[in-house]
Amino acid sequence: MPLRLSTWTSIFMIFGLFNLVSSSQAVLDSASINTPQTYYRICPLPRCERCPSDEEIRAPGVGFALETSHGAAVVRLHDGAYQRIALIKGDASYTTLLRRLATGPENRTPDHFDSNWKKLQYVKARTQRHLNKLLGRPATSETAILATMVSALYNETQTWLGGDQPIAAAVLSSPDRIRLTDEEINDVFDYLKLKNLMAEPDSLEDLYATSAAYAGYGLGLCTTYTDAYACEREEWRFPFQYVLHVDFNRESLSATIKRLQSARDGSVAAAFVDPDLGHAREEARLALAPESDGELYWASVSTRIRELVMSFKPGITELLLTGTSATDARFKAALRDALHDIVGEDVLAVFDSDGNNVFNKDEWKATFDFATARGAAEVAKRRQEGPVRCAQSDECKERRGYKEQAVLQNQGTDIGGSEQDQASFL
Repeated sequence: MPLRLSTWTSIFMIFGLFNLVSSSQAVLDSASINTPQTYYRICPLPRCERCPSDEEIRAPGVGFALETSHGAAVVRLHDGAYQRIALIKGDASYTTLLRRLATGPENRTPDHFDSNWKKLQYVKARTQRHLNKLLGRPATSETAILATMVSALYNETQTWLGGDQPIAAAVLSSPDRIRLTDEEINDVFDYLKLKNLMAEPDSLEDLYATSAAYAGYGLGLCTTYTDAYACEREEWRFPFQYVLHVDFNRESLSATIKRLQSARDGSVAAAFVDPDLGHAREEARLALAPESDGELYWASVSTRIRELVMSFKPGITELLLTGTSATDARFKAALRDALHDIVGEDVLAVFDSDGNNVFNKDEWKATFDFATARGAAEVAKRRQEGPVRCAQSDECKERRGYKEQAVLQNQGTDIGGSEQDQASFL
């Protein structure tokens, strides 16, 4: 039966609309890297339900970072200073668990069951999980292992803060390829009686290693975070970046590519965690073949990173390095070899730091060791102090302003100082 005129008209209209949207999106994507768009908000932010308490405003932000080889803790104080607390090496149970999570399925929450038996086993495990929590036990064996590491970081942090500043809340970061779920993090925090700040007021946002490191380096952060509209307006104008985050430690080599505008977590475009290329594997290879001088190992490191970047069409505009082995000169050479002809020299400028200066070497290494935990601490401070996705009343702003002014005057601090100085990484 021939199509009626109205049908053909509808088809052409849909086709034309599709082309218009596609071409518009292509223009936006090509322009969005360097051209900020005009700020607008369709609906106003909801009014915050309450004003933050004095304790919440003054409390330090506590950030914990779980990596495949270790855990790290950093505190962000109310005056803008940061304190590196601890870097704790993971034991065999910890590194084994992180390796399994890094190489296992990305989605650990099943969306379907192949049989009633598997569904019954899942329901049984869920029931046991909730029962364990009711009895004050770790929800699962995995929770127990993760809680052991977080507890060690917590104890070191609480010791440094002292008894007059009890830790009530924190932010926990994990590698992007692992992406601990809200439930997994809450299980750990519930067991340790800590508040998960990323779950308040809801779990619309997450924080994983790349975004945490981005914040840790002072990137993607508004300066006026105590004003929700001003912060949103400022972050809206940040250029989008295609970020390559490379982490290198004794247990694994990992790389993640993300498109980020602010430190708010973005979607992962590509990622891998390779336990077979951890720095400790170089020693094992040399033991088996001393004559190789590690050349095969470093070539494998370079190839692995290059393959990931080559598979990603847009150009990388930002390079982040983290990890306890990231300062190794041979790693830097392998990474430069992988990227030299596919990434701009301005991006590779991260290699031209003062890491070779003996006086700055320890500080330079600590930059990579603690960047992720530092970002988690900064996010913790901001979410704890608020506001989070809400607008504070004039009363709240006045109360905060009067108290902040009094505190700064008592400390002899210049009230007109820029918060950007506090947020910068170095």
